[in-house]
Amino acid sequence: MTLKRANIFVSGNVQKAGFRTFVKNLADSLGIKGYAENLPDGKVKIVCEGEEESIAEMVGSIKTEASALSKVEDLQIKYGEYIGEYLDFERRGGDVPKKATLDDLLNVMISFDNKAEKIVDVLGDIKEDTSQIRQDTAQIRQDTAQIRQDTSQIRQDTAQIRQDTSQISNIAENTSLIPAINEDTSEIKNNTREIADKLQNKYEELSREIAQMKVTLSKIEAKVFS
Repeated sequence: MTLKRANIFVSGNVQKAGFRTFVKNLADSLGIKGYAENLPDGKVKIVCEGEEESIAEMVGSIKTEASALSKVEDLQIKYGEYIGEYLDFERRGGDVPKKATLDDLLNVMISFDNKAEKIVDVLGDIKEDTSQIRQDTAQIRQDTAQIRQDTSQIRQDTAQIRQDTSQISNIAENTSLIPAINEDTSEIKNNTREIADKLQNKYEELSREIAQMKVTLSKIEAKVFS
């Protein structure tokens, strides 16, 4: 951490434009101590102390993010040794000189008129931004509703998958019985073969007995009619 002191001179439309208030708020947010004051030549002088990185960040923000009513045309900075002279950051001086002439008052009125025009432009931009925010909010609500529907569908699909998985488990259990069924079927086939063989043997035996009986009857018939 390197502590530094810096003298900064900013030129452009930086007086009577809320510029020093912007610088003070920026310095407070970065922990920078010192002051900002208007100079007679139209510039703003900033004397500040703090971490070198914080001062560099403040300078960058001044160049690119100055208040809407101000315009920074040039910025000169000179670093020096840190002294620790300040306890906070203050906005020094006022916008209207204590001993104001008619020209001074006229310049202030012209400045206020310019500010009013810029405020109108800023309010117009805010209105457009607000309209866009409303559209974005409506889109977010639609997206949220769609997400809820998708989530509900996912839950239903998950429940269906669980049911299908349960059925698969039952099929797996039934499949485990197939070997036993195969054994029973094989035994039935064997028993059927044995019965068929016995029936065949019995048929052949009866056929022989019938043939023998026919022979015997023929012999008896021959004796009776001889």
